[in-house]
Amino acid sequence: MIRTQLAIALAAMLPLFVVADEGDDTLRSMLAKADLVTLGKLVSEPVGIIDKPGVPHYICDFAVEAVLKGDASLTNTTIKVTITRFEMGEKDHHPLIRKDSRCILLLKKQRPGTTPTWATADLWLGVQHPFPWLAKSLKRLANEK
Repeated sequence: MIRTQLAIALAAMLPLFVVADEGDDTLRSMLAKADLVTLGKLVSEPVGIIDKPGVPHYICDFAVEAVLKGDASLTNTTIKVTITRFEMGEKDHHPLIRKDSRCILLLKKQRPGTTPTWATADLWLGVQHPFPWLAKSLKRLANEK
């Protein structure tokens, strides 16, 4: 009886001693690569240009609904972006790279004179689902000092 009560008491206290990674390290790494993180919608059909096999560059217009990191004056504007990915076939195509798709884009400013001015900051993680909690977390971490 005493052993059972002791086991229950210890089990109840266990959460006090457990420290879990909340995923912020991954999000911080993603943010570190990006100059601009936006939530919005692809408003034109992405046009794919392939200069190397397996690496398409999709160029499209993106309506910025919210800026999570970077120049807030871009909110409620439309910017031209390049989304670069690794794709060896149709199964590799990201389902959010299509007209009228809402997403979060992690973008890097391109060198002056380059069009489009913005390109995805990461070939794997530059396009994210527009989950509200992800957007809030990215904004919170971007505003940390």
